[in-house]
Amino acid sequence: MFEVCESPYRAVDASTIVEQVIQGALDTKLIRSDDVIVSRFHTRLSQGYPTPFVGRDEVLKPLMQKLEDAEVYSRGRFGAWQYEISNQDHTFMQGVELVERLVLNTPEKTFKLSNV
Repeated sequence: MFEVCESPYRAVDASTIVEQVIQGALDTKLIRSDDVIVSRFHTRLSQGYPTPFVGRDEVLKPLMQKLEDAEVYSRGRFGAWQYEISNQDHTFMQGVELVERLVLNTPEKTFKLSNV
């Protein structure tokens, strides 16, 4: 699976992007033949990542508290709205630590402290 970004400064042609990505994989030797490709599809998401901004944490803190008051625990790549803790390892640990918090009453580290 490949992810291709676009912006007002870098346009993507949806009609050719799949072929361009396959050619890029071939050119860089990521794959040696397109025979190994099992399926091909393209979808465009208008927003892909949470974007950090000055003041974000002040906005998130009461929002997350309001969600938790309703027993909604927003975690993970998009649920935490924190790009700096959105890798797969961070996302997995957020789930583990939330369950441990709810079951064992232990503090969450990854969600609360992005430098952990």
